[in-house]
Amino acid sequence: MIKKILWVVGAAVILFATVIIYQIATTRKHSPPATAELITKAFEIKVNYCRPYKKGREIFGELLPYDTYWRTGANEPTIITFSEDFTFGANIVQAGSYRLYTIPREKEWDVILNGETEKWGLWEPDYNLDVAKVTVPVQQSDSCAEQFLIKLTENKNGVELAMIWDLTKVVVPIKI
Repeated sequence: MIKKILWVVGAAVILFATVIIYQIATTRKHSPPATAELITKAFEIKVNYCRPYKKGREIFGELLPYDTYWRTGANEPTIITFSEDFTFGANIVQAGSYRLYTIPREKEWDVILNGETEKWGLWEPDYNLDVAKVTVPVQQSDSCAEQFLIKLTENKNGVELAMIWDLTKVVVPIKI
């Protein structure tokens, strides 16, 4: 009797693991991982994220409702890593890795850095671990971006972190 129970439990564990692995594998195919990176002599910034596709959908306000948490990509949380201390909005932040998440609205977005980096999936972070927040205006993109994109561009004031998807573009200034 005990052998039968152990066999059933073992089969259930194997089936569960197979389903999870399949979901992760197929989800990554639809929203592949990407890295945005900026390396200079003085600092390095790296963003690891996943790039979902538009696929004919209305993105902001429908697929991603306004005024709600967005992990700013797909699959895992978007993680941004800084080699040096930096200024994000009005906040001086220590070098390290942070979860980057956003709260999109029609005319502006909140872009937030959070110290919780390990959770996988759609789960919202522990908001008590928010480190810095900046509110930036929404811009119209020059063309429709079918796939979500994060770009890092150096300028005379530091770095611009641009997030582009559909006809929406948001730019966050970062000072190093």
